[in-house]
Amino acid sequence: MSSPQTNLKTQRWWHRGPLIGMSVGLIFVAGLFLWWVTYEVAESDPPQGSEVQIDGRTGEPVLDETLNEPGDGEPADFAPAENVPGDNPPSETVPTPVPVEPVPAE
Repeated sequence: MSSPQTNLKTQRWWHRGPLIGMSVGLIFVAGLFLWWVTYEVAESDPPQGSEVQIDGRTGEPVLDETLNEPGDGEPADFAPAENVPGDNPPSETVPTPVPVEPVPAE
């Protein structure tokens, strides 16, 4: 059923305040959300070691040309790829077991 007395001009007038209030509320909430996101991003800690990229095929670090070079007065950020620990096989050898002969039963 519809209302028998519809006057669009008065309905627009009556609903103007609530619609404006809801619009202002939505804009306020969107502003708070954007402020919160930018605050969290600004206060977060960046990941450690993000300058080093690992090659997925070989597992070796990829040297970034924009990082400090050893000759410009500051120490290098990381060792060159040839000297990365773990690339060389271990220097220790595992002793081989000595064969034990069975003792004859009496």
